[in-house]
Amino acid sequence: MKTYIALMRHGVTDWNYDGRAQGHTDIPLNAEGKWQAEAAGARLATEHWDAVYSSDLVRARETALALCRRTGNELITDPRLRERFIGPAEGLTKVERDVLWPGLSLGEIPGVESNEKLAERGEAIFTEIARRHPGQRVLIVTHGGLIAHFLQRAVGAPIAIARNTGVIPIVYDGQGFTLAGEQDYRHLLIDGVEYSGEKHRLLGIARAGGLPGIGLDHAEAERMILFSSAVESAWVDDRLVGYARAFTDRVRYGYIDLLYSAPGYGRTGEMMRRRLAERFPSVRFELVARRTQKATGA
Repeated sequence: MKTYIALMRHGVTDWNYDGRAQGHTDIPLNAEGKWQAEAAGARLATEHWDAVYSSDLVRARETALALCRRTGNELITDPRLRERFIGPAEGLTKVERDVLWPGLSLGEIPGVESNEKLAERGEAIFTEIARRHPGQRVLIVTHGGLIAHFLQRAVGAPIAIARNTGVIPIVYDGQGFTLAGEQDYRHLLIDGVEYSGEKHRLLGIARAGGLPGIGLDHAEAERMILFSSAVESAWVDDRLVGYARAFTDRVRYGYIDLLYSAPGYGRTGEMMRRRLAERFPSVRFELVARRTQKATGA
C-alpha cells in the first residue's frame, strides 16, 4: 500500500533572514514564521491527515503545533528529523565560515554532518515513518537541509532549499519514494506574489549571473547581499520581480540604498519597504539612493 507524505520546512526565523547556519541551535520562529505556520495550518486543515510528525527543535515544533491546532492531530516529535548537525559552524554566516574554512562548503567543514550522512538519515527516518503508516496520509515538519539532501538521494531532485512552510508531496510504495507533485506554497502568496527576507534566495540569483536592474557581475552582486544588514525579495514562482537591500543599526537608524521592481510589479517596492519596517519596528528607514537601472516600475 502506498503512503502519501507531505514534507514541510519550518517557518522562517531571524537566523534564516541573516543566513546563519542554525543546525541544532534552538532558534524560535519570528513573527513572519508564526504567520506562515498559521497560514499553512489554514490551508492544510481542508485535508485529512492520519499523523503529524515534527523535528523536536522549537522552530519545527512551533510550526507543527500550529498545523495540529487546525487539523486536530496529536503531534509526534522525533529528534532524527532535526536539521544537519553543524557543530563548529553553528550560528555563523557564509562570510564568517569562508574566513575560517576557505573553499569548503558547509557539508565539508570538519565536525559538520556530511551531505551523505544527512541524506542517509533523512531516508532512514522517512522510510520508517512511511512503513508505520501504510495507505495513510502523513505530514512531516522538518528542515530545509534534511529535505533537500533526502530528495536528491531518494528521487534524484536537484539540491534546493524548500520554501518555509512549502509543502512537498511524496509517495512511498514499499520500495522507494517518488515525487507526487510540485511544491505547494499558495498560502504564502500576497496578490500573487511571494515575499522573502532570506538572503539565500537572492544569492541564488546573484550567483547565477548577477541581479536584474544593476550593472554588477555575479561576484559583486553576491558580496552586495552578504554584507547587507537585511534584504527583501519578491517572487512570482521562481522569477525574481523585486528586491531591496538595507543597512541598519537595528535600533534607531536605517537606510535602503537599493530598491528594484520589475516592470508591472511596482507595488512590490512598497510591500518590501513595509516588511523591512515590520522587521525593525524601532528603526526609521530612509531611501537614500536608487542604484537600479531605468524604469523599475517602483
